[in-house]
Order: sequence, then C-alpha cells, then structure tokens
Amino acid sequence: MGDLFVGRNSHLSALNDQLAQVIAGAPRLVLVDGPAGIGKTALIGRFLAGHPGAEVLKGCGEENETGLPFGLLDQLLSPHTEQAVPRPPAADAPTVGSRLLDVLGELQTRNAGPLVLVVDDAHWADSSSLQALAFALRRLRADRVLTVVVLREADDPALPEGLRRLLTGEGALRLTLTGLTAGEVCELAAASTGPLPPTAVVRLLDHTAGNPLHVKALLEQVPPAHLMSATFLLPAPLGYARLIEQRLAGCTDEAQALVAAASVLGMSCPLHAAARLAELKLPLPALEEAVGAGLLDETPEPGGPRVSFPHPMLRATVYRRLGPVLRHALHRAAAGQSDTAFGRLQHLVHAAQGPDDALAGQLADLAHAEAAARRWGTAAPLLRDAARLARAERDRERYGVEAVEALLWEGRRDEAQVLFDELPGDACSTAHRYARALMLPFDGDIRQAEPLLRDAWSICDSAADPELASYIAGQLSFMALSLNHGLQAAEWAEQALRLSARRASSTMLRYARMTGYGLSGDIGRGLAVATELPDASLVAAADVDLLCGRGLLRMWSGDLENAERDLREALFICRDGPMMLRIIAMLEMGLTQYGLGAWEEAALCLESAASLTDDTGNELHLTVHAAAARVLAARGDYDRAEWHLDQVPDIPVTPGTVMTESRRVRAFLAILRGQPDAAAAELLPLLEADAAEGLCEPMTAPWRDLLAEAFVGLGRLDEADRVLTAFEALAAARGHRAAQATDCRVRGELLAARHEPDAAEDVFRAGLAHAARVTAPYERARLQLALGELLRRTGRRAAAAQALQAAHETLTALGAVPLLERCARELAACGTSGAARFRPMPPDSGPVLTPQELAVARLAASGLTNRQIARELVLSVKTVEYHLGHAYAKLGISSRVGLVARFPPGPVSAG
Repeated sequence: MGDLFVGRNSHLSALNDQLAQVIAGAPRLVLVDGPAGIGKTALIGRFLAGHPGAEVLKGCGEENETGLPFGLLDQLLSPHTEQAVPRPPAADAPTVGSRLLDVLGELQTRNAGPLVLVVDDAHWADSSSLQALAFALRRLRADRVLTVVVLREADDPALPEGLRRLLTGEGALRLTLTGLTAGEVCELAAASTGPLPPTAVVRLLDHTAGNPLHVKALLEQVPPAHLMSATFLLPAPLGYARLIEQRLAGCTDEAQALVAAASVLGMSCPLHAAARLAELKLPLPALEEAVGAGLLDETPEPGGPRVSFPHPMLRATVYRRLGPVLRHALHRAAAGQSDTAFGRLQHLVHAAQGPDDALAGQLADLAHAEAAARRWGTAAPLLRDAARLARAERDRERYGVEAVEALLWEGRRDEAQVLFDELPGDACSTAHRYARALMLPFDGDIRQAEPLLRDAWSICDSAADPELASYIAGQLSFMALSLNHGLQAAEWAEQALRLSARRASSTMLRYARMTGYGLSGDIGRGLAVATELPDASLVAAADVDLLCGRGLLRMWSGDLENAERDLREALFICRDGPMMLRIIAMLEMGLTQYGLGAWEEAALCLESAASLTDDTGNELHLTVHAAAARVLAARGDYDRAEWHLDQVPDIPVTPGTVMTESRRVRAFLAILRGQPDAAAAELLPLLEADAAEGLCEPMTAPWRDLLAEAFVGLGRLDEADRVLTAFEALAAARGHRAAQATDCRVRGELLAARHEPDAAEDVFRAGLAHAARVTAPYERARLQLALGELLRRTGRRAAAAQALQAAHETLTALGAVPLLERCARELAACGTSGAARFRPMPPDSGPVLTPQELAVARLAASGLTNRQIARELVLSVKTVEYHLGHAYAKLGISSRVGLVARFPPGPVSAG
C-alpha cells in the first residue's frame, strides 16, 4: 500500500506548470507545506516519477542532525560531484552556496533537461545549509532549475529569515496540502481493500480528517466489513510507528540490523558503511529484503550502492525504536568508524550517558581549531554540545558563551539569543555580561554595549582567566573601531593578543590593531604590525587579515597601486571564505578602484559586496551600501545611489557613531545635485558632536571638506573658513597629497566667493601640483574644472578652455556625468569651436547595458571564462551566459573579440 497515490491533481498540475517555465529558461521556487502525514513527500515522489528526464538533487532534513553544519548541502551535492562541501580555509554559508551554484551550472552544461532541487523536511535541516541554499537561490536568473522546499509550517522559527522571505515572497509558488476529499478517500480504499459505500467513506473521512497516512493506517488495521458497519466504533488509527514495527518484525535479523545501522548513520549512507556497522559481510540479501519491505531505498552508484530511507518519519521511527542500549552501542561503533573528527565526536555525543568532561574538552578543542580557521558554523554546535556535557557550571557557562559568540560571527542572531537564554550561572557574572554585550550591536544598540563590556572588564580577573579577559578586550577593540576611536581600538587589540595568542587568527584582532592605528592617523605604526608580511603574491592564507590591513592602510595613505595589488591577492585568497574577510577585501578594493579612476569596476565590486552583506547579515552592511552609493552618485546614477542609501537606517548622530559614512555620501550626493542646504543638514550634526579622532582624519573619513563646500554654496563663508582650516591643518600634518588637493579646491572656491580671484587661482594651481604627485584623477579633474570656471569668469577664455578640456577628458573617461554636464556648459560659455564635441552623449545615443550585463561583459573582455566570471560575481554559469548574450545583442557583436575592442582594460590615467 506504500506506493498508492491518489488525488493531488491540481498540485501536480501546478508543479508541472512550474517545470515547464523552468524548461523555458526561468528558474522557479515552490514551497510545499502541510502537517505530518499529509502526503508532501508522496506528492514530490509522484511528480518526479512523471519526469524521468529531469536531473534531481535531493536532500532531507534530519531531526537529530540539525546541528551538523552543511549536512543537508552535503546530501544535495555529494552524488553529483567528487568534491565534498568545501571546508578549507573556511566554510560559511555564502561559500557553500557558491559551490552549489557551481554544481548547478555544471549539471546544466552536461544535461539538456531541467534540474529539480528538492529539500524535504526543511524544518529539520541545519541552519547553515538553509542559509547557503537561500544565497544560491537569490543568484539564479536564467537557470533551468526548479527548487522545491518541503516543510510543515512556512512560519517555522527555525527557518532563516532570508529563506523565509524567498519562500513567502511574490516570486515563489506556495502549495499547501490539506486532507483528501471524499472522492480521493474512495479511490484510495478501492485500490487497497476494495470499493466502499459512501457512508463508509464519509465515516473514514470524518475520523481521519482526510490525512492520507491515517486513512492508509485504518485501511490496513480495520477489516472492510467493520468499515462499512455503522455500528462499529472506528478505533484511533494505528500509529505510524506500529506499522513500521510490523514491517520490521517481518524481516530477518540481518535486514533489521542493516536498517538499524542505517538509521544511526543518517537519512542516507553508503551500503558498505551500514553493513560494516551492522557487522554484515554479505549485505545484499538484507538490503533486498529491506527494500522489499519498504524500509529502505537503494541507489546504485559507481563506488557501491547507497541506501536511504523513503521518508524521514520512517528513519525517526526506526532510530527511536532502537532502545538506549543498542543506540549507545551503535553510536560508539560508528564513532570508531568515522573518518572525520567532527563525525566521530557527534556520534560520541549521541552515545553519551551523562556529563563527560573529557568529551566536552575534545569538543571544545575541535571548536577552537575550527574557530581559528574562521569556520564559525562548525564551531558553534561543537561548543553547544560541550556546554551540555561539561560537569562544572563555570565550564558550561564558558562553552555556552563561546557558542553564542560563534553564532553571532556566523550571523545567526536568533539562535544565539536562544542559547544565551539557556546559559547557566549568575546573570551578573563576567561571562554573562560579555555575552549580553555581544548581542547588543546586532540589535543596533552599540552605545549600550560599550559600558557593559567595560563593566565586564572591570570585574574580570585577567590573571585567573586570561581567555575570558581576551574575549572582552577583543570585543572592546571592535567596539572602538565601530565608534571611530582608532587608538583605543589598537590598544585593546594589543591587550587581547597579549592575553591569548589563540584568538589572533580567529577574530581578526591583528586587522583591528592595524585599522585602529590608521584611524588615529598613525599609518606608519599600523603598517609596522605587518612588517614581516612578504609581497602580496607570497602571503599565506593564515595572514590574509594582515594583507587586508596593509591594503587598507596603503589606500588611506594614497598608495593606491600597491593597495590594489594587496587587495587583489586578498580577494583571491578569500574566494572560498571566510566571508567577513572577503567582504572587507571587496569593500577596500572597490574604494581603491574608485580612487584609481576604475569606476565601473569599483561599482561592480561594491554592489557585489553589498549583495553579500545583505545575504549574510554582515555588520559591514551599512558601510558597504554607503560606499556603493558614493561611486554611483559620482557617476550620476542617482536612483541607484539612493536605493543603496535607503538600505542604511537614518539613525541620529551621537559622538563617534558608525553612521558617518552614510552622512558623507548623502552630503556628497546633495552637492552634486546643487543642494548645499541638504548637504549641510547632513553634516552639521557631526560638527556639533564631540567627534572621535577617527572622524577627524582627512585620510580615513573626510567630511569637513564637504561641509565647507556646502557652506560656500550657501554663502556662509566665515563658517566655511573655520571648518576648512581644521581640515587643512590635519591634511598638511599628515602630508596626504590627495587630501591637500581637495583642501586647495575648496579653499579656492571660498576665495573666489570672497572675490579674490588671484588668490583663488594660486590655490587651485597648488592643488593641481598636489594632485600631480598622486593618483587622484577625479580630484584633479575637479580642480581643472574649478580653475576653468574661475578663468572664464575673469575673462581668460582661452586659458579656461584649456583647463576645461583637460577636465572633460578625465571626466569622460571616469563616466562622471554630473560634472561632465557642468563642464560642457562652461566650455560652451567659452565659445570655443570644439565645445560641441565635449558635450555629454545623450542617454539614447547608444545601447545601454544593465549593471550586470556591463560587469559580465567587462570580465569577459578581460579574458575570464564564463565559469570564472560566475565565480567572480557569485552567479550561476547560466546567468552569466544569459547576460553575455544580451550584451552581444545590444552591442551588435558576436564574440569576445568584439568585447575586447569595446572594453579595453585599465583605469583612468593619472597623468
């Protein structure tokens, strides 16, 4: 009776329609939900049986493996690739999601038919896999992939929020299964026991609410005559567990042993592994018997058959039926046979009979090793299990706090809260205060976290507990960075490193130390932290945090070419994670490319980084969106810039708040639009606040120049003078040529507004001299434009046209549309014969590529293959092919050769 299937025609039709859209080239997402036993798994099985030409990737959540990182993704990927889910140098959700995209692309290349990706019992799947799945699904654009996610309730709190939004959004189809109809119950009965009269069908329907599992149970349990008798009181449906027990009882001891061993190893496993655990030398007869009883499924594979359970409820029933003695023995044996440290320890955890300090210590040791490699998703469940197995309350508290921290680094705030609520010990203890302070920034409450951390530091005995003291000092360092207190950040990082060298690689304390010195204006001291670091091409993966730090400090100091080399290598090292450093490297690279004049590459890099922060809930979300908005504003893409700024909440300014970058960009956008009043409104709160040193540095967070420029536009010249004087003093003290060039431009505009044209001209030319000694094409063009405007207004049109034409050439190469338009107006006012050829091209003068088409086209022109482009942009290969095809059509070309001619490499010249 297990193969009987009735009804669900409308649901099957809907699934078939979705598959038809997939075959046409549009990826689709379907959510199938309903209570246990309602027939969700059977529906998917019948649907797949009707499409034998489809390539299927199938995984199933397992109730006792929700803490196994990427267990579900391993099920999906392992039958289709020789590579396991990636681990080194770090496995996080975006990295594994990228691997899933790779596999989907490879399968589409090899197979002409559609792909169907099925996730059954998603409510029991591990959170890391679900986050990776959501990451991949958001990047499918033109892929022949139908994704079906099966769960009991769409609002299950165990689902990551990103996946829930996808499943319940407009782009997904939701199929909610309810009980069978009377006609379907009649059909089911006829196929199993024979036809039933309508009264018997109604009784059966009322008694079971149409639940197929219960209907089948009663049809097996109750003779047909009793079902048709109105006087017979129908019993409760025989439990599903009883039905499975009956099937098992009818099997030989060998078959029962094989099924029991398989249940300990998971939803699926190689036959040889189950046979070894069951101590069966010849397992095929037992397998054939178990398959015949509907207890196992068998899938032939090159390395030997793979066995799996037809339904998660079946596996759960078998596992629970084992009894404590047999379950303990099997897990102990499985631990001895496991080929990974994680798998061995997980089996030992399941075999534990009570507190076990030795096992807790082993779990913590492995967790610390995983954390050192920044594999937070793997470290967290190990630490959680260690906390549950430790005897002493102090150890349980410590491991629990470490697990909370690991979950937060992984971006799993809700799970961290649950674990925090379970922490043992005194709620006022040092460890509790530290853990509570860890979570506050994730709720946007940074200011409350700092005093809590300082309080924890004040009561912590660093001599007796250096590890906990290191945790607190490290978090105080990161907190100081968020508040732009550079020197404090560096000093706390040094303190944390002295207390615990183990945390150096896992928590980016070395990077925090370098960044802190940079924020305080001491670039040289920051670079000294990485004195032993070799050339970028020789840096080891373990030192990529130092490489990112050196790249950032070089960028801040104006050494953009060397910064780009460092950051390009850092991006290569971080291509498979850790995601935090990958996002940091992308942010820094985008800002470096913006400074170099490679604006299209900068926009691509920063928008890709913003997408990653959105997917991961990364704490750099605000900074990355603001940086992307700045580049887009400079190019005149105001709508897209405003979209990015809309992702940054409008939080009131407090001293040293992290919102500085978004305020700078909003002010910059307002100035480009000719709205100095709006620019001043954004920046005045920073002037009025008691700013930290990191907010005063012209190298790291320049905003006083923008405020002075806004004041000049408003005619508030004395205020502009005061603000600019503070900026230029620091710029001169640091010897920062680009900042000095900016200062000269704004000072010149101030002098021009005061009707001092000769002094203004001298300052503009001094600014151009500064700009000539560094790579600063945008600032150089702005100086040339300002000088040209001054010269025209003082009657020197020929000299003005020369300066304006130089500015126009650079602005055209940059794609700086707002200033191009202003420059063209000035050239026209000069009356030069060549003015017309310097006017910006109208929007409809040629094909316009979308940002993704442009990104793909540029990377293809640089020589990358489609697969390399997919990896670079974190897209599927099919999506790359889709964008490339559209780019070819719009540009009127047919190959990469045409792209090379249209998109020559290289940033804007600094000359």
